Amino acid sequence: MKSKLIRILKGHPFISLFILSITLLQLVPAGTYTLLDAATYVPVKGFSLIVPRIVTILEPFIGIPLYLSTTHYIKAESISIFVWGLVLVVLYAVVKRRPRRIPVYLVSYLLGFSLFAFYILFIRFPLLKVVPHDPAQCLIDPHSHTDYSHDGLVTPWQNIRYHVEQGFTAWYVTEHYNIKGGINEQDLALMAGRKSLIGEEVRVRDDPHFFLALGITSPVSARDTTSVSALTSAVHRQGGAVVLALWWLHRGTNLKHEVKDGVDAFEIANAGHKQGLDAAVRRTAYEASQRFHIPLVASSDWHGWGNYAYTWTAFDIPDASLYSPSRLNEAVISMLRSGQVRGITPIIYDYPHQYWGTVRFVFAPLFDFIYYFSTLPFAGYVSWILWSLLLWSLYAGYGFVHKQFFYDRQRLLGPILLTGASLAALFRAIQMITRIAFIPVENTLLLTVEHVVLFYASGMLLISILWLASAHRRKRRLK
Repeated sequence: MKSKLIRILKGHPFISLFILSITLLQLVPAGTYTLLDAATYVPVKGFSLIVPRIVTILEPFIGIPLYLSTTHYIKAESISIFVWGLVLVVLYAVVKRRPRRIPVYLVSYLLGFSLFAFYILFIRFPLLKVVPHDPAQCLIDPHSHTDYSHDGLVTPWQNIRYHVEQGFTAWYVTEHYNIKGGINEQDLALMAGRKSLIGEEVRVRDDPHFFLALGITSPVSARDTTSVSALTSAVHRQGGAVVLALWWLHRGTNLKHEVKDGVDAFEIANAGHKQGLDAAVRRTAYEASQRFHIPLVASSDWHGWGNYAYTWTAFDIPDASLYSPSRLNEAVISMLRSGQVRGITPIIYDYPHQYWGTVRFVFAPLFDFIYYFSTLPFAGYVSWILWSLLLWSLYAGYGFVHKQFFYDRQRLLGPILLTGASLAALFRAIQMITRIAFIPVENTLLLTVEHVVLFYASGMLLISILWLASAHRRKRRLK
């Protein structure tokens, strides 16, 4: 039995090494991703994280995009991963003694990398949800966008569903230099029994920072404001509050000047812009918060690019679910402007023990492999094992079929074309089903299946087209 197992492992070294590696990493007591106080990175108590079952079932397909979207330096890591991929492609061609095919391999790699990036940025995956144990706690998102912003991709309806699925009691729509999106979404949310609040994201002339004007009733244009103090005065006259957003992107900001100018709160986490938000930056914000009694908030800053956000802000507002939107807005603004630091908790879903430095970025694929599998919950590990064995079995079966059919004749072209067309038809059928009014369409299992079917349908049809083009090229050469 032992010798048979050894023969199997030797016959399939890649899958054997992969399973062995992730098993060893699973045994490392590294902890896991959890809910943290975004300012101190200490685990928060009194909140439960709900992970949809479909995330565990499809861990290899959903878990990796989820992990990559939590990284704090996505640009640097993407470049590192891309470059290492190029190196491996070239090495593969050299080892296989196929130098002439390097251009073909590189084009295929570029296409595959682009499809993966598209997969992360545009596919709507099931979302994580946070539930407070104390009914007095309510979750607010102070920063989000719709297609009323120049860089927004989602409609107001999609923004509503997005926030409801994550457990938010209410959220602010802060379009760039307008409140039209906020007004429109608030009307739609009222019809659905939800609470969407109005805000605006603006910049002051000759100042690099972004500011959130929350709870306003009319736009606050940069043309009318020549200083931060003028902006805060204009917002306060409308009964609103000003939040300094993304300030860590501008090195040298010490927050003292903004406090003097009347800013009411600081962002301490932004799911769309994590780069540079290191321990030193968090310490600066925490110290300023404690010294000047300035609340810290965590924002999604969701524009529709990707479907993940790992930030929530908990406000201690008893019976907030019974409040009208206007009353809840008044309560939130009152807490922000009165400096009730203890009643506001910024929450982030993250792993606090990661190393960030030059070595991490140079060897990003290795670090990501280690961090991802060492922090993976056991159920996710089991999912990886099962899917790996299944996909490897399919690959081995494909190799057998390829030898039997592809070398001499193109018997499988017809079945592949038929399968691709069938999957395309199935995608259309599911798409029609998800448009039925009484089915919740956003981020459900049905919607996930819809995108998976579309992915495979497109892949099979693309393979068929490339195959036909290759066959046509061979015939022309023979002539």
